[in-house]
Amino acid sequence: MDFDQLTILVEKYLDGTINPSEEQVLQEWYRNTPEQDIVWPADRPGERARLETRLLDRLHKDIRMMDPDKHIVPLRRNRVWMAAATIGLLLLSGAVYLWSARSVGHTAVPATAVKAPVNDLLPGGNKARLMLSDGSTIALDSAGDGLLAEQGNTRVKKTAQGQLTYQVAAASGPGGVTSARTTIPAHGDITYNTIFTPQGGTYAVTLSDGTRVWLNTGTSLRYPTAFTGASRTVELKGEAYFEVASDAARPFSVVGGGQTIRVLGTHFNINAYDNEPAIRTTLLQGSVKVVQGDRELLLRPGEQSLSTSAGALRVKKDIDTAAVMAWKNGMFQFDEADIGTVMRQIARWYNVEVVFNGKLPDDHFRGKIPRNVNASEALQILTLSGIQFKIDGHKIILN
Repeated sequence: MDFDQLTILVEKYLDGTINPSEEQVLQEWYRNTPEQDIVWPADRPGERARLETRLLDRLHKDIRMMDPDKHIVPLRRNRVWMAAATIGLLLLSGAVYLWSARSVGHTAVPATAVKAPVNDLLPGGNKARLMLSDGSTIALDSAGDGLLAEQGNTRVKKTAQGQLTYQVAAASGPGGVTSARTTIPAHGDITYNTIFTPQGGTYAVTLSDGTRVWLNTGTSLRYPTAFTGASRTVELKGEAYFEVASDAARPFSVVGGGQTIRVLGTHFNINAYDNEPAIRTTLLQGSVKVVQGDRELLLRPGEQSLSTSAGALRVKKDIDTAAVMAWKNGMFQFDEADIGTVMRQIARWYNVEVVFNGKLPDDHFRGKIPRNVNASEALQILTLSGIQFKIDGHKIILN
């Protein structure tokens, strides 16, 4: 099919005037024509650009109108033109589509088109373990709703929504008014709890001051059961998103990975896994101060601090906060991510060991994948770069 014929069919498709036989021709062309075999006339760049723009606009419009239960995932690419992939995504539905941003060539395939291996891995879920101040532990995913423990004058509860909450016993304030967030006396003993999410687990906790914390997989958070004194401090290992309750009299600090994040009331995400090359603190709302040794950085919304093991500390601006927060919203989202970054996230969520055999390509990946799919579906993003995988028990082997 030459460019003129293709243009006519695509225009009809976009206008909704294409007939069944013409649509079949277009589908056959999409399925059987590699992108590198498409020859575009060099003397008509304007027409090509116009067609590209219309295709992408139609793609985004159709995806927004689709039933979200179908799990159609829109992705952006390094290059705009991919008529075959765009048309294929619009013609087919009910599948997860993954695109790989490669240095040369682009491919799109529906994940459902690849046969899932016999050995597969289920996705993670809402699970965690709580360690109380006396060292005893509670499996939160199997614990019943309601009161779990009493720590000092703080009641620890599990909500019907599967979240952990800390409620300080109400006390009479001035004029007999009760306060739901009264702290224990400053001279009282401070007790600490720690919540752990395993590999493949996430959980949310509301601290005694009203601060809400969402923990990503493989994360621990240590915190007082009630905050006393002039400050509020918690300790983090792993990744968590914080919505800190505003309290100008008592600043909130998160300690972890050799640095301290200081705030009054704000929304931010910290990625401080031991096996990541840098600690990343991303600010969504308010302001935070990142302190590392004798260095300090003040972040504004949309900025991210990077702290390396070598001691470097710098700021990145104009961060895609949606990509940073994808894990909290039930998605993997990659934006020019290398194979190591992709597989570290996969390994944590599916609780597996990753084994690399041979030399892997230097491709960078861009796209979204729901985190509620089996490992075999999530791993289809790798096949677009020619990487083959095998699931063997709790190992993922890449070739």
